[in-house]
Amino acid sequence: MLLNTLSALTRAWDAKRDELFLVDNGSSDDSLERVAAAFPQTIIIRNRCNNGFARANNQAIARASGEFILLLNSDALLAADVLERFEADFRRDPRIGAITGQLQDAAGGLQRSCGSLPTALNELGLGFLKKKPVLVECDGLIETETLVGACMAVRDAAIQEAGSLDNDFFFYGEDIEWSYRIRRHGWKVVVDPAARITHIKGGATRGKRRGAQIEMLRARLQFYRKTMSAPLALFVTIFRVLRLFINSLVNLVATILTLGLHARTREKTIIYFLQLAWLALGRPEHWGLPDKCPRGSDPTMTSK
Repeated sequence: MLLNTLSALTRAWDAKRDELFLVDNGSSDDSLERVAAAFPQTIIIRNRCNNGFARANNQAIARASGEFILLLNSDALLAADVLERFEADFRRDPRIGAITGQLQDAAGGLQRSCGSLPTALNELGLGFLKKKPVLVECDGLIETETLVGACMAVRDAAIQEAGSLDNDFFFYGEDIEWSYRIRRHGWKVVVDPAARITHIKGGATRGKRRGAQIEMLRARLQFYRKTMSAPLALFVTIFRVLRLFINSLVNLVATILTLGLHARTREKTIIYFLQLAWLALGRPEHWGLPDKCPRGSDPTMTSK
């Protein structure tokens, strides 16, 4: 998957002026050796452990010297014209801070590329009371509130003002919070529907769904704390936990009634109770996706 991503990327980039960074989060196979052999121009930053999405991307952002910086997942394939389109979009409107294209699956079916900011009303199931944001379209671009981080280009000037990704987010939520912060600093966040990116959705967490669901809950609770007032964040968190408890009980009853033979219901029950256990134990940092780097440690093994 990684080699396919890099192969598509190098058909889109200009080797004379573009930098290509690969941050490896503690892989144990021969992927880095294969990358070095097939794509020798790649600057590899190798971590001894899983440094998470935000922190790993920030390692490359700190070293990048470009005017525009593209964050690309290892399960995303760029069309050959995407980088040129993004650059043209940035130069046409100097207030664009971040941009993505239209995500699609391998068969060409459209995926969600952007979204609305999660608000207290949304989280409480009262989103119908909120005035829906008006999608502003100009020159083929659509201004939105948040972008999906599978492929996200950001202007370096916007990063200098708004800051890079929030290291408190390990996996999930960081793209939403970054979009929120970039917009708060007066920059536009847009989608270019003509820029096509094939996204093998969930490729990075395949086989690790239970841990990924804990990370998703962790990220959502962090987002409340970082974007809402303390009393409102507490209220929404309590509501979220109560809803999780009810869902756990409902799915447990359904699992018992089906004698545990319905695999999807059984798996949902396990995930819900794992999330409750994580909360009951004080949200331990090491729960979730495996092989995490200790917070505050230097994860870097080699960089070349």
